[in-house]
Amino acid sequence: MEVVQYALWRCSIIRLFLQLLFPTFSIAQQLNPLGPLYSTCMRNTTTSLTATFARNLNTTLRNFTNLASQESSKYAIATAGSSGLDMVYAVFQCRGDLSPRSCGECVQNVTARLPQECPKSVGARIRVDGCFLRYDNQSFFSLDTTYVMSLCSTAKTSDAVMVSAIADVMKNVTGEAPRQEGWWATASTSLMYAAAQCLGYLNQSECAQCLSSSSYRAACDFSLGGQVYLASCAYRFEAYNFLQAPDAAISAPNLPASPPGGRVILPSPAGNKAPIIIALSVALGVIIVVGAACAILVWHYKASHIKGKAELLAIKAGMDKQVDRAAAPIFLQNKAWVFSVEELEEATGHFHPTNKLGEGGFGIVYKGTLSNGEQIAIKKLSIERQQGKQAFLNEINLMTSVQHKNLIRLLGCCVEGPKRLLVYEYLLNKSLDFFLSARGNRILNWSTRYGIVVGMAKGLAYLHEESHTQIIHRDIKPSNILLDDQLNPVIADFGLARLVKDDATHVNTGVAGTIGYLAPEYALNGVLSEKVDVFSFGLVTLEVITGKQNVHSRLLTWVWEKYRDEKVLELVDEKLGNAFAPEQVIRVVHVALLCTQENPKQRPTMSRVILWLSGMSAILEIPIRPTFLVYNDSTASAGDSIHQSTSTSSTCSQSTNAFGGEVPWISGGVLSMSEIIDPR
Repeated sequence: MEVVQYALWRCSIIRLFLQLLFPTFSIAQQLNPLGPLYSTCMRNTTTSLTATFARNLNTTLRNFTNLASQESSKYAIATAGSSGLDMVYAVFQCRGDLSPRSCGECVQNVTARLPQECPKSVGARIRVDGCFLRYDNQSFFSLDTTYVMSLCSTAKTSDAVMVSAIADVMKNVTGEAPRQEGWWATASTSLMYAAAQCLGYLNQSECAQCLSSSSYRAACDFSLGGQVYLASCAYRFEAYNFLQAPDAAISAPNLPASPPGGRVILPSPAGNKAPIIIALSVALGVIIVVGAACAILVWHYKASHIKGKAELLAIKAGMDKQVDRAAAPIFLQNKAWVFSVEELEEATGHFHPTNKLGEGGFGIVYKGTLSNGEQIAIKKLSIERQQGKQAFLNEINLMTSVQHKNLIRLLGCCVEGPKRLLVYEYLLNKSLDFFLSARGNRILNWSTRYGIVVGMAKGLAYLHEESHTQIIHRDIKPSNILLDDQLNPVIADFGLARLVKDDATHVNTGVAGTIGYLAPEYALNGVLSEKVDVFSFGLVTLEVITGKQNVHSRLLTWVWEKYRDEKVLELVDEKLGNAFAPEQVIRVVHVALLCTQENPKQRPTMSRVILWLSGMSAILEIPIRPTFLVYNDSTASAGDSIHQSTSTSSTCSQSTNAFGGEVPWISGGVLSMSEIIDPR
């Protein structure tokens, strides 16, 4: 972020000198933004904004300006703050035909004007002819078809040819926008032009729903042109081409050729030219000195930030064959900043052991505090193995494409030399695993546990059914469920997650995940679908209800026996005593058993799970006795992470009776992986 500010400052100084020397000099044609098409101030306060909210808002708007000025982004969403009404949620989006430069100028315009238009509002939005910006202290990142306004041409027509042309372009453009990148599309005939766009946080079906929820005829009947704006989408049609043409190439003014000696002589009135030559030489010398000084100032930032981005692109290019290519990956798309190693070392006390939060399969997680006081969590990845590099890039690709309150928020990353670090929001209450283990002294009451189960379901439903491309997490377990300050669940660790094409019912892949939480079809045959996450969700849900960790109990068998004998309430964690809702317990256990069925087709979708848990839909399905996987090597235990290529074999067997023999019990999900353990 700083490098952009310094670079802009340097360019501004050089441009000032050039304009002083040559009044006709222009770096580029400036966008001439129109006045606001509309601005809306929502939930005004009677006094000034709180200092915390104002600071969060200013930081967000400044980041938007910096991001757009890099000429690489036409859309971004952001959140700032930790919790409560001082949180800031914001989005900007430029019209799809704007050049990056015009977009940057437009965003700079609206970020400067919106606080002036709504100085006492905790929610506001503004749209000019080119871009849109909105902020609020409540999350609005979901479909909203509320009608906002329309602008209709005063020129009317009842000509059948023109009416038909309007109908054709509107049908084409509203149908095409949900299928295009950025939810932006244009259409034209010889008589009419049209464009449509949805806000970037919608998914494909939501975009289509938004554009179809409003009729251009109702808004601008018989008009030769019109613009219709809803809260989540907009469209426009005109009898002329209103789309912006590409920017003209940047060019310097034509100067006379330099005579021998390297001096530039400008035309001047007859007389002594020496003063002009001297003044010009001095001015050019100043330009060189100022440019060199500014270059030195920004060198450090370029070395750490710009080089980091370049290295990220190089990693991506070199790993395209290894990284999940089931769908086009989203790489650093507008929402993640590149940090320097120095920033993160300072934040963590040079990664002091006292700041260590935990350790996973791919690295160590530290707590840190940035210079502005914001607390962060930093994952320092181990990249000796190619899998660590894959996890790093995979997590960036995925986490910059999702936004949900039950999913961890990626703040940025760092790449310098061999160092690979990921920066996340810091969550105060550690992980669900901490509360379920003996380490956690705090007892989670029933309402909190129920909320954790529902929150996990909502997060997974978003990944499976609501994000732009279906995402399968592959490693749902208690240690990957973090808890915020209100003990709401947040799904973390997307290093093993997979993108799946919309039309794919399943894919075959190498096994990756954690022993004890793997679905049978995935552990045995590498068949991956969203039902793998559903299975893991069911197991974690049973751990939440019973308070018993999957590692130390014959959990699934025990739960099935209690369910079969109609003694479900005996499953509840004894620490709760009788302080729980019996009907909810029975419902949750029923749902969890359906989620852990052997046949993935018999497992519900996560959206169905949410309906069942909320009591909005009756549960008609009856679970059958689970089929378990039996482990063939006694040296590993549940909770061990694995990552196996498709060429590596695994040794598992299925059994309807997991008792007997010397086989250790690990809740129906135990494997022998030859990559990890030598079979005996």
